[in-house]
Amino acid sequence: MFEIELLFAIALFSVGLYGVTSKSDFLRIFFSLEMLLNAVILMLASSAHHLGMTQNLAVAYMIIVIATLEAAAGVLIFVVANKLTDKIIPDQFNEGADYE
Repeated sequence: MFEIELLFAIALFSVGLYGVTSKSDFLRIFFSLEMLLNAVILMLASSAHHLGMTQNLAVAYMIIVIATLEAAAGVLIFVVANKLTDKIIPDQFNEGADYE
């Protein structure tokens, strides 16, 4: 079971890494970063369970809660930036902004 979880975490990390390096859309980059974070959390939690250190799983749950709050903040930043500039590509944000 541990090997399956480890392979799934590596696959999730690989997909997230590909998404971060190949996309220029803000939301795709953001969700790819979330995939990277969740892959690391999955690997840490499954390793702790496999090694019998279940008292440290509370730290993993706390990281999941923090990642959820970070995802909500990131989507909020995207919505505000999209409303201000009508752009979804980060390289083009400065082109539509008025600094008056």
